[in-house]
Amino acid sequence: MDAVKDSRLDEGLARIFGIAPDKAGVHLDAIRTKAAVSLAAYGKLLAELFARQKLPVPPPVQLQWWGEGSRIKVVGNHPDKLRIEVLLNGDGDLVEEFKELELLHEIVRNAEQMGQLTSPNQHFNLGITSTGPLAFYTE
Repeated sequence: MDAVKDSRLDEGLARIFGIAPDKAGVHLDAIRTKAAVSLAAYGKLLAELFARQKLPVPPPVQLQWWGEGSRIKVVGNHPDKLRIEVLLNGDGDLVEEFKELELLHEIVRNAEQMGQLTSPNQHFNLGITSTGPLAFYTE
């Protein structure tokens, strides 16, 4: 692939992002930037929410989408696990933003790993730490 094709995504993604057919296409760098900005904004929103609710960080909070329950779950043994899950899942905007964040990171990850085998058992995770949010994958 040449440099131009490497920085673009296919026409299907252009439709998702509302790019007109006569435009250059969707650039992966733009999606990376949107994913990073969205991650920072979501992390700030959760940090403020946790502070208002007096939910301490540390310990860090690891979040993951639980497909079986169609909701955000806290992974691990965080002392406020149930309270955090109720708080996050009770706000439709927070749930929707989590799914959008996951989608953006999945698009970037899949584009970067195009042609490589990836484990279907890997899951997107969002870590909320005292130094900021982290996006990562686990099996």
